[in-house]
Amino acid sequence: MKQMMTVDQLIQHMNKKGIKFELCTEEEAKVFLKETMYYFKVAAYRQLYPKILEGNRKGQYQKLDFAYLKELYNIDASIRNMIRDMCLDIETQIKVKLINSTTQNENEDGYSLVKNYLTSEDKNFHTLKNIQQHKSGEYCRNLIKKYYPFFPIWVLVELISFGTLLHICQYYEDSYKEEIIPKNKFIADCKINLNTL
Repeated sequence: MKQMMTVDQLIQHMNKKGIKFELCTEEEAKVFLKETMYYFKVAAYRQLYPKILEGNRKGQYQKLDFAYLKELYNIDASIRNMIRDMCLDIETQIKVKLINSTTQNENEDGYSLVKNYLTSEDKNFHTLKNIQQHKSGEYCRNLIKKYYPFFPIWVLVELISFGTLLHICQYYEDSYKEEIIPKNKFIADCKINLNTL
């Protein structure tokens, strides 16, 4: 079992591993580890760097400065934030399309889609059980209190997971032969966004 270490001990440990503190001082590294990111996460990036294979520094990292680990963390965080934002945008567009298709459908009132989905596709009521788990949040609690279990689609989309949203979209597409999620469109849009990096 590995022993827990203080930030000062972690700096010593990194020194022993051959991690330098020239571009980023030990003091700057301590502040980073105390205020921005924990060691285990930052240390994972060191695996990207080669180790010295022979001599008195065998097993230590070659030309690795803590500043490089910080920069990799920043790049990783930026990419994760961008992907999260893209996912949220995609989810919002799917919700908008589903709600608009439902409200423009003469055979729908917004409630029947949810009722039919729950009775035919979710016989164990996993969706309603999952919604009940969110009733502690102020926003969700008020919606659940007002509508449970007879949700219109425009309320339900605020309370369900992305996976359940996709299932409901598939159910709508199968029921009404109308495409909610254009095949390959979101993948193409994501490629366009990634190419702008």
